[in-house]
Amino acid sequence: MTGRGITDNTDAGDHNWITQLRNQIENITTSDGEVVEDLPPQATGQFEPWTVQGCADVANADFNVLYVPSGYIHPVTGEQIVPVYSKGTYRGDPADQYLLREDTHQVVGNMSGRYPEREGYKHVFDTLEDMFPKSCDSVTVYGNGERVVVQQVLDEPYDLGDGDMIQPFIYTRMSLNGTWKTEIIPVSQRLACENMLGHSGQLVGVRATKNHDTLLTMRSSVIEMAMAQGQTLKLMAQILSDQEFTDGMFHDMLNSVIPRPKDDAHHKTETAIYAKRSACLKAWRNEAEDHPTMWGAYNAMQGAEQHQINTNGKSTEAARERALVKALDGKTPIADAAERYLMDLTTVGAEEPF
Repeated sequence: MTGRGITDNTDAGDHNWITQLRNQIENITTSDGEVVEDLPPQATGQFEPWTVQGCADVANADFNVLYVPSGYIHPVTGEQIVPVYSKGTYRGDPADQYLLREDTHQVVGNMSGRYPEREGYKHVFDTLEDMFPKSCDSVTVYGNGERVVVQQVLDEPYDLGDGDMIQPFIYTRMSLNGTWKTEIIPVSQRLACENMLGHSGQLVGVRATKNHDTLLTMRSSVIEMAMAQGQTLKLMAQILSDQEFTDGMFHDMLNSVIPRPKDDAHHKTETAIYAKRSACLKAWRNEAEDHPTMWGAYNAMQGAEQHQINTNGKSTEAARERALVKALDGKTPIADAAERYLMDLTTVGAEEPF
């Protein structure tokens, strides 16, 4: 296992080890000795690089919201009708409303008139930056901005041996259209192949209410629990890395996790099953070259599901975004089944997926 030097992280929470890691990645020396600097696009803008606000600015994710009454055109008179509440606290207020981006006037939601007004995502961005300063890796915007995912580096990467590095992240997803509550989810990523290893569920989650922002701030301290969860993943990965795995053993696992189609299966079902099996076998062949272990087998199944099956074999941005949503939703049945199968072969069990 390779060693790492001690890094001083006391300078106003600047996460100096992140700076060192990024310098190693970004200042890459070419074959002719020239150093190529790949600076983040927000570095020359209004906000500092690697901040949530900076990444959100580049992704055009930070905007104010307008609340516009929702109505319809009367089919006979042509009059604009805006239904309102007829009684109670909201009497006279519009029963429904559109949420519009103030900058582009694009629709980002259609909610009831009781939906609490918020200033876009700004408070969430500020809260995340306060928790982990200058650790933002990316901000992904879905649609017109109705949904957003923030990715932050959580802790130092750790080496399982032979340079197999695992990087802990936190993903925070949020929405203005009510499809997502604000959730902070710990996820670890294998740097060699960008596999998103399973997570133990949300750490912070609140629905949009009048005190939504207050609740988010109050509960944000729970994020510290993610550190301990990362250690659990590290232990599991090390256990699986110590167990050799052969081609025959992988085929046995594959037949258990993704059984061959039945004789009377519809041809579309048959095609889909064999496509999944083929993706897993191809991933295993690549893994087995360097990691003929249970850990390699798990990553073959998980990686095939994330990068091939959940993207339908496409490499478009939209396909990657769909795969990200499935990973954050915990919709990874192949990886979960592979984990259970492998852990049953060891002397250590796990109640939850990695």
